[in-house]
Amino acid sequence: MGRLIVFWFPFSHSFLYRFLHTGVMSDVHVTEHLARIGILLDYSSGRLLFFNAERGLVLFAIRHKFTDAAHPAFALEKAGVLTLCTGMELPEFVKQS
Repeated sequence: MGRLIVFWFPFSHSFLYRFLHTGVMSDVHVTEHLARIGILLDYSSGRLLFFNAERGLVLFAIRHKFTDAAHPAFALEKAGVLTLCTGMELPEFVKQS
């Protein structure tokens, strides 16, 4: 699958999330600050989703036939805090799809 890189850019009245995967850049503009972003990997179905964990709105999704192990890695460009929460219950929008 290669790497999937996510960048976040704050602006005065909106926020830009930039997803870079296999050389293709996808921009997602949102008007509210997202306090929590959910990441859902459905390995057997070949889906990777990034979503607004508060509202259940999908920000970005890709399909990929996974053949090897998936290894998540997280980094901050500047000093700050990153909190990872694992084992969360599936959001309703995922259960229904």
